[in-house]
Parts: sequence; C-alpha cells; structure tokens
Amino acid sequence: MNLNSDSAAWLEGNVRRFTVFRLFYTARFYYPVFTVLFLDYGLTLEQFALLNMVWALSIVVAEVPSGALADIIGHKRLLVFAALLMVLEMALLVFVPLGASPLLFIVFLLNRICSGLSEAAASGADEALAYDSLKSLGREAEWPKVLERTTWVVSIGFSTTMILGALAYDPSVVNRCLAWLNAGWMLEDSVIVRLPVMLTLATACLVLITALGFHDLEIDKALDKASSKDSLLEPFRQVSRVATWTVNHRFVLFVILAALALDSVARQFVVLASEYYRLIDIPVSWFGFIGAGMSLVGILNATISRILVSKHSPLFNFLFLSVVLMAGLIGISYALPFVGVLFAIGAFAMMGMVQFQASYYLNREADSQVRATVLSFKGLALNLGLGTASLLYTTLVATLRHRQDAQGEGQILNEQIFLDALVAFPVYYLLLFMLVIIAAQRLVDDCSIFFASPANQTE
Repeated sequence: MNLNSDSAAWLEGNVRRFTVFRLFYTARFYYPVFTVLFLDYGLTLEQFALLNMVWALSIVVAEVPSGALADIIGHKRLLVFAALLMVLEMALLVFVPLGASPLLFIVFLLNRICSGLSEAAASGADEALAYDSLKSLGREAEWPKVLERTTWVVSIGFSTTMILGALAYDPSVVNRCLAWLNAGWMLEDSVIVRLPVMLTLATACLVLITALGFHDLEIDKALDKASSKDSLLEPFRQVSRVATWTVNHRFVLFVILAALALDSVARQFVVLASEYYRLIDIPVSWFGFIGAGMSLVGILNATISRILVSKHSPLFNFLFLSVVLMAGLIGISYALPFVGVLFAIGAFAMMGMVQFQASYYLNREADSQVRATVLSFKGLALNLGLGTASLLYTTLVATLRHRQDAQGEGQILNEQIFLDALVAFPVYYLLLFMLVIIAAQRLVDDCSIFFASPANQTE
C-alpha cells in the first residue's frame, strides 16, 4: 500500500497511542483497595455485591453492539466515548458526599453503569485500530511484538499503580509524607479515602487526551456508510452478519471457545485470590505487593506468548496453556502455607497469555470491517464464561455448606468450605478441556489448521 509521509506518521502514531491508551486505561489506583473503598464511602456489603452485578451486566449487554458500532462509525469515536465515560465515572466518586444515603447508592450505581459501558466501548476498538494501522503500513507481522511491548508497559504501570494506590489509601503514610514536606500539612481521613479515586481521575483525563489523538482509517467511508443506513439498526445487522461469519469460520469459533475455557477458570480463582492468600498464612500487608508482582510476571508471559504464536501451532499453544493452568490449579488445591502463592502464578499468568494469543489469532483471521465486532464476541464469551464459573462455584459452596453445617461453625467452617472447593477447579477445567477438544473435532472439517506452523499460515 502506497502511503504519503503524513498518512504513515498518523498510522505510526496510532500504534504508539494504543500502548499509551492501554497503560492509562488500566492504571486505576483504587484497585488494591477496591472493596474497602466502597465500604468506607458508606455502602453496605450487599450493595457492593449488587453494584458489581450491575457492572458485569452492563458489559455483557453492551459488549457486542459496541464492537459492531466501532466497525461502522469508526474506532476512534468509540475510544473517545469510552474515555469520556471513564472521566465521568471517576468524577462521580470524587464529588459524591461520604456516608450511607440513597444518593450515595444512586451515584455508585451510575458509576458502575458508566464503568461497564466504558469497558465495553474500549474492548476491541483499540486493538482493531492499532492492528489496522499496522496492516496499512504493511507490517501486520509485527503485531505480536506490539502486543508484547504493550504488555510490558501495562504490567509495569499496573504494578506501580497497585503499590501507590494502596499507599495513598493509608492515612499514616500520606500524612508522614506531607509532614516531611511541610510540618503543618495534614489531610483528613475523608480526603484520603478519595485519593486513589482522584489519582484515577487524573489518568482518565490522560486517557481522553490519548483517545482524541487517534486517527481513524477511512473515516469518511465509515461515516458515509453509517449515514446511508438506519443508524439504530445497523449495529445489530452487523452483529448478525459477524455472528454468522464466526459460526462458519470454525477456527475463530475454536479460538473463542478455548479462550473461554482457559480464562473462566483462571479468573474465577483470581477473584478469590485474597482469601486464598489469607488461608496460606500470607500477611494482608503483602497483598498489594503480591498483586504488583503478579502483574510484573506479565512481562515474561508476553515474551513466552510471542514465541509461542511465532513458532508453534495453535493446538500446541492450547495444550501448553492447559498444562500450565492445570499445574497451577492442582498446586493451589493443596493450599500449602506460603509456597502456595507460587502456584497462583499459573492462574494470573493465564489471563494475560489467553488475551495475547486470542488477540493474535482473531486479528489475523478477521477483516478490518468486522475486526472490532469479532473481538467483542471474544470479550462477551470471556464474561459469560466467568459468569458461568461464578454461578457453578456459588452452587458448589452452597452444597458444601449444606453438607458440613453439622461439622463446624463460623469462620472455621467458611475456611474449610473454601479449601474443599479448591479441589473442584482442576476437575472443572479438565471437563472444559475435553469439551473444547470434542468441539474442535466435530466443528472443524479441515483440522490441519490446528497443526499448521506459523510459517505455513497465510492471511
């Protein structure tokens, strides 16, 4: 493709901004104190659970339509919309009055809806724009390296955010730092509660600036297409077309199903990780540093993933990830004091490696006109997989509690139930693994694509 210097510069800028966008979008300083922050604002634990359900529902409902909309009206517009929603969601928490009240719950409800819609709008649109930019430059083969670099940057940024966010929430640490600068400086606890949110609002503004700097490819064509059709129905027509394409393109369907199987089990454990750390005698004060360490492991995972997709077949990569995950889940089930944290690395690593490899294969197979929609199908599948795993886990815990009610009480019973439920994780993944293999054999006529080395794979 022949490009003038200005066009090439814009396309290069899109690739760089993709990394910056991911960095600031994930730099959320309140993550290490997520639950505690909500409760300290004045919410009850029941309200917290309800708000998280609303957040997940917002993502599921908007995930695929937003991807289709990105393919129709332009990826930049969806990214700017996502950034504006992030600014709004954080601004709501910065200015809402503290203390239990109907207003507090309503504001947090709006916050969770904005957050879910923002996640859905950003999901896939940034990847699609960056990959299309590389493809227009004739350098799509560099995509694994771009993903690797982005993972490095995001991992380092997320680790730093985890540590700083936890420290910014500690009144003694904050006021000691202020006193070192000026003996008369001190912040009240009501202000310190908001500090992680204020810091995240600052990064949200950086996300917005970054999004505004993107350059959409063939934006005039996209706008003409959008204006010539019913703009309300066209995203749903796009979803229908891409769903049909995905079902007929069985390799893409396999990638999505494999990602669902691996990610759902790993993420379900990650949600419960803090309780696991407590039961294997890890001090609570170490949790933030462990989270930062797990994020830094993502740097190594990115390099491994790039090597896997560049040198090995899809089936080999799926089997490799399955072995890593199973080894981690089996080790976790023993709940070994202290050293048990090493087995948790397998689950944390899996989420990043699955995202990396799924992104590589889906971007390679999908055309630019449907790329964001296909990626949104992946996002929808991962969220549905986590929801199913959560539902099954809740059912398992309820069953174990019913069986053990007569054998224990209080905290001891809860801990025993948690430990017993860990055994189900490797069993559940083994069942999912078998289902994915059977589905691949039944759905795909030419299974040679699973064994093909990257050198033999063409666009």
